[in-house]
Amino acid sequence: MIDRFYPQPEELQHVRVGPLGPHIDGFATLVSRQGYCHQNGWQKIRLVADLSQWLTRRRIELTELNERQAVVFLEARWKRVLHHSGEQATITLLLRHLRQAAVIPPPVALAVCSPIDSIEQDYGHFLLQERGVIPVTAGQYLAAARRFLSHRFSTGPIKLKNLRPRDVARFVLHDSSRRGRRSSQLCASALRSFLSYLFQQGRIPTNLAAAVPTVAGWRLSELPRYLEPAQVEKVLRCCDRRRKIGKRDYAILLLLARLGLRAGEVGGLTLDDIDWSAGELCVRGKGSRVDRLPLLQDVGKAIVDYLKKGRPTCLSRHLFIQCKAPYERFANSGSIGNVARGALVRAQLDLPHHGAHVFRHSLATRMLGSGASLAQIGQVLRHQLVQTTEIYAKVNLAALRALAQPWPGGAQ
Repeated sequence: MIDRFYPQPEELQHVRVGPLGPHIDGFATLVSRQGYCHQNGWQKIRLVADLSQWLTRRRIELTELNERQAVVFLEARWKRVLHHSGEQATITLLLRHLRQAAVIPPPVALAVCSPIDSIEQDYGHFLLQERGVIPVTAGQYLAAARRFLSHRFSTGPIKLKNLRPRDVARFVLHDSSRRGRRSSQLCASALRSFLSYLFQQGRIPTNLAAAVPTVAGWRLSELPRYLEPAQVEKVLRCCDRRRKIGKRDYAILLLLARLGLRAGEVGGLTLDDIDWSAGELCVRGKGSRVDRLPLLQDVGKAIVDYLKKGRPTCLSRHLFIQCKAPYERFANSGSIGNVARGALVRAQLDLPHHGAHVFRHSLATRMLGSGASLAQIGQVLRHQLVQTTEIYAKVNLAALRALAQPWPGGAQ
């Protein structure tokens, strides 16, 4: 497979020197499968060859290669040659490849760098293992806990027993001043969870969760942001389906607009989630919930077009793949949000909110305008609570006008 990168015979002899020499061909196969062109692929192979020679000069056994040694190698290399951002990712890919082949031992957990890291690590284990929180939510809670600890103990040692209610209130006021309402409410919820955890573990003498101020935000106080049906179609037309990336983005947008999927649900779809014979799509949603949705005809056609003419050849079973090497799944739901934002910008729609969720609101609003009941909308959007769907009742302006009372003294 290394021949795919067009090396010269003398170059092949150079890259196969040192303890990593016997593993160069396997790494080249991995790089090729990830879709790198011959120039970028050969640069990665040369970097691994340089690492192999460095190990020889330092008399380091291959079994001793780990992240620490890789950092030392890269720092020494960057003193001699220009720093390329992709080199660190290449070494990470190499270490993963060698571990999967059982050539080097598994990574050893690194010692935490600070007391905040230690607290965050323990709290993260509590959220994931004992509370069963999904990783995305756990990450949001950990970020809020870190901001709180950094704000309170920025200039001194971490003494949790010194925490007081005023420290909690000051942080919430400070943090919410630079965030939106929903983000501030999430931070408040995370802080209550964190403080309850500290009390449960005996790290603070009093449960300070009650000291977290409530962030104002009345239920159903806002209208859902949505697109008109003509605007949704305009966004879809802006995808250049002659290009591979356009075929992918069009399929993603149809899943958002026609089925009302969340960004994370679209990014998590795999090839095995599509039942072509039954015309169904398996969707893994919030709270590990699994639903089967009908695969609409236009959505199915767009996915088939992408699979046949747009999806790169790769080992990943995920449905949607990055358009550039390495050909892997999207990193997170934010990547799906970026696809939606890009499409909205191309359509030149001036909206206060550019994100994937606006298509979910738009589907619900269109269904309501077509005469669907709130129960039917909640079933399509897979809401677990009826109250979640009630926000769309405010969009039915014709029905609301019938309930409005005339203003005293106004025109009849």
